[in-house]
Amino acid sequence: MNGRSKIMISLAVLLVGVAVGTVLTSVLGRAGTSAAGAADPGLFDDEHIVFRSLSQGPDQGRVAYVEPGQAGRAEARRVAGPRCLRVAAAGRRAVCLRAGRVPSQPYEVAGLDERLRETGDEALNGVPSRARVSPDGRHYATTVFVSGHDYISLGFSTETVIYETGGKVLGDLEEFAFTINGKRDESTDRNVWGVTFAADSRTFFATVAASGRTYLTRGDLRARTLTAIQDNAECPSLSPDQTKIVYKKRVNDTSQDAWRFHWLDLRTGAERPLGERRSVDDQVAWLDDERVMYAVPKTAGGRTTADVWVAPLDGGAPRLLVPDADSPTVVGGLS
Repeated sequence: MNGRSKIMISLAVLLVGVAVGTVLTSVLGRAGTSAAGAADPGLFDDEHIVFRSLSQGPDQGRVAYVEPGQAGRAEARRVAGPRCLRVAAAGRRAVCLRAGRVPSQPYEVAGLDERLRETGDEALNGVPSRARVSPDGRHYATTVFVSGHDYISLGFSTETVIYETGGKVLGDLEEFAFTINGKRDESTDRNVWGVTFAADSRTFFATVAASGRTYLTRGDLRARTLTAIQDNAECPSLSPDQTKIVYKKRVNDTSQDAWRFHWLDLRTGAERPLGERRSVDDQVAWLDDERVMYAVPKTAGGRTTADVWVAPLDGGAPRLLVPDADSPTVVGGLS
């Protein structure tokens, strides 16, 4: 087994542990009276950051939202919707990846309407990792860690599925035709994760891992194809103006400093690093056309939590944006 495979296994084990730990921490921190209710009717009309609140108390783990200019003020956040392990919102809809409520469905994805009320749920085949909603709200994607794929000795792999709003499955991306340099790839060890949608909802980008390498790929939902466009890129996120993609680039084989965020200009092919030098394992979301958001884990009060940070594309220093939060996306305005 090569070094890359070992790292992927370690990350899979770590993410499973984080997900389970998040569930336990959320349960243990729920004492008190919840402030959650339906979201304001104008949530998707005006610009807001939708995220998962990690503030300790009865609403830890619930969906929350705040105006970007008030993001640093804990008292400005509003809590609504269910508790989630991952949340994403766009196009007047949101999805919540969460622990299931019955033993036969240990994890599930719940659809949320424009006031963050539940509209239904579907079973997930593994531990939640990533989620994205298309800009027009027509589609959404989930990535989970699953077991039972023979090519990794410890049994961990990913499953990434694109759905139509309402829960209809449109495709498991491992089943799409994958092309590298014009040649069909027939690898049996393929993994796909980290979808980001273009404005037309048909086009998307995702990470594909095959034969020990990772690729940034452009996907076509109608043609059911994935085409490699860049080597060494993970968890892409397409800018609101559709011209730039930010992703994690592997710069070291050790888990402590494995990744650094880079951005790719789709018009010129130029690639540049962000000013964030910490190794952050997250799929960024765009705050606007020149800044991205992401969660950085921290330890506070003996528990593992996170803050949302923001970094500009020009290489400037990152700064804290939303304390005690993760899984951010922007709605209204540019969404």
